[in-house]
This record gives sequence, structure tokens and C-alpha cells, in this order.
Amino acid sequence: MRLIRCLSDFKGTPNGVAIAIGNFDGFHKGHQAVIECMKEKAERMNLVPAVMIFEPQPLEYFSKDKSPARISSLRDKLLALKSAGVQLVFCMKFNADFAAMSAHDYVIELLGKKLGVKSVTVGTLFNFGQGGKSTIDDLKKIGASIGMEASAIDGVDLNGERISSTKIREYLFKGQLDQAKEALGRYYSMSGIVVHGNRIGRNLGFPTANMNVNRRISPLKGVYAVKVSTRFGLKDGMANVGVRPTVVPNQTKAILEVNIFDFDKDLYGQSIRVFFIKKIRDEMKFDDIEILKEQLKKDKTFAQEFLLNHNVNEF
Repeated sequence: MRLIRCLSDFKGTPNGVAIAIGNFDGFHKGHQAVIECMKEKAERMNLVPAVMIFEPQPLEYFSKDKSPARISSLRDKLLALKSAGVQLVFCMKFNADFAAMSAHDYVIELLGKKLGVKSVTVGTLFNFGQGGKSTIDDLKKIGASIGMEASAIDGVDLNGERISSTKIREYLFKGQLDQAKEALGRYYSMSGIVVHGNRIGRNLGFPTANMNVNRRISPLKGVYAVKVSTRFGLKDGMANVGVRPTVVPNQTKAILEVNIFDFDKDLYGQSIRVFFIKKIRDEMKFDDIEILKEQLKKDKTFAQEFLLNHNVNEF
């Protein structure tokens, strides 16, 4: 899969592009339906299957500190798109100029002339152009003037309710990981590079692989039973996502710490993926380190028993 962040680097494709446009935050079943429709068109029309995403996401640009927690880092989003068979990703810088682009320029100049788009697939709630005032009807009308087809895919329902990134954030915040899994089609996970920590976990008897949570707000907070994908295979573990109030007072940036059971390999600088299987408890501030250590022992026992007694799959 090729990632384009600067349009001057894109020299076009032989026959053109079939593109899906959206944030694809979480890449849930609704997003997957949009991608599958786009890929069907790409195959039928002999086009390159492509996606357009935005950094920052529009709501992050307009709302800044009030924007919701991001479900997927850019890294995880790109990995999901690659796994889905997308061959080309245009990651557009969402700024004042992009936000002010007219609907005509968006479709004719950007999609048509610069990217060579022949087919566009979006969700039914898609809007675009200056002020986000233009809809799928405008996209179809403007696109038709240059022979560009456009279609909108209905959302996917789960238990009578439309699957959305907003709903998945709610599931994650509440620790409802089974519901999140149903909507995503897989266990929720975070991936990244293991970084050096301050060895607090090791000194407590629970060495951890640490990973930065590159989000303003984490969609998760607490202690979890997890599966960890490493170059040594898939391992059981427990993870904490939070600010570690007992050992690091006044920390504000969330970090992911994962204690991998019965594991002593060096993971620094390596990529891992952490699958969140079951929430054990909320993050807490304990009165002293010894109380924290006793709680960690209980957390580990719970995680080990849960992972042993449940058939955890679908990674």
C-alpha cells in the first residue's frame, strides 16, 4: 500500500482511481462496508482502490480541545486499510485552506484533475466543501459533469442501532469490550513501538513493555486482560492505560504499560500490538506502593484465569 501525504508526489495511475472518503476512525463494520463497495467498483472499472483520510480529522481541527477521543492512531488506521486491500491512501492535511475549498473545487479540481478519481464511495452522512454544506447529492451532481460516479453506502446496524465511531467510543469508555468487538469485527487493539520507561513496573515485580498513547484523549483508561502480538508470538498479559497516579503524581499524558506473563525477551524499539480482551478495573490511586503491589497480584490472577478459561480468537 502506498501512502501519499504530499499531492506533488502523486503522478497518477494508468486508468484512474476508485476512492472511498472518510475518517475511518476505528475502521468498524460500517467503514468496512464502504471499503468493500469501493473495491468492487475498482475491480469492475479496472481502477486502483484508494482511500482519502484527513490529518487532523476535521472535528479535531475545528474543535481542538473539545474533540472526542480518537479510536485509531494514524498507524493503526493505515494498517487496517492495508489489511482490507486498499492500495493507495491519500492522507490530506486538514487546514484552513482545505476547509474553505468549495464543493466544485473539491470534486472537479482535487478529485477529478489531481487524483484522477472515476468513482467515489462514501457513507450516507458524508458532507464536504466549505462549511460542510454539500452532501452526497451535490457530489453526484458535480461528479456527473465530468463522468465521475458517486454512491453512498447505508450504515450497518447492530442490535437495531447504527454502528458508529461515537458508539464505539462509548463502549470503550464504559469497558464494554465485547460490544466494541461486535461493532469492530475484531478485538479493539493499539499498536506501536516499545519505548524505554522508568522501570517502575520492574521495581514492583511486574516488568512492563511501554508504549506511548499518541492521542490527546485515550479511548481507554484502566487495567485490562490482554493478548500481545510480538515477534515471539501471541502472549497473555495485563495492561494499564492511564497516568499512573500512585507512582507518577501529576502526570497528564496517558501511557500504555503491558506486563506480559512468563516473558523475559527484550522488546525495546520493536513493534507490538495489544488486544484488549476484558476490563479488570478502573485506574486507581493507592495509598502506598505495597497496596498497589497486592492489587497487581490480584489483577494478574484475574487476567490469567480469564484468558485461560475463555476462547480468545479473531485477531
